[in-house]
Amino acid sequence: MVARGLMMRTPGAEKDIAERAEQALQDEMSDVRRLIDELDEKLVELLAKRQRQIERAARVKPALGIPANVPERVDEVLAHVLGVARREGLSVEVAMNLWRALIDWSIEYEERLMGDRAPRGASQTSSDGDASS
Repeated sequence: MVARGLMMRTPGAEKDIAERAEQALQDEMSDVRRLIDELDEKLVELLAKRQRQIERAARVKPALGIPANVPERVDEVLAHVLGVARREGLSVEVAMNLWRALIDWSIEYEERLMGDRAPRGASQTSSDGDASS
């Protein structure tokens, strides 16, 4: 019905509009979750590739007399990652926290893999996160 150019609402019309709006939001949330799942899968794939490079480093470093923890390399990695984070609009705090944890884990993993082959006097991972791979 139209009265003076305005549409008259019928009983239940507001409920129908609200239900459609809620369904649209539910659909959007489902889409967001699906995309996050896809991104998580890609992140895991990339982390697995990174882990394989850590394994390669653990095989090569002992022959070169390089310890698992190389602080200068940590600084290079963090500077690079933080630059990429800024460029891509990722919170620098998020990037720093994630990569510190990733680097610390990487050094510990390298040290385990290197075992007795680790160079004498090799640096150990420090508790303040000063770590390298």
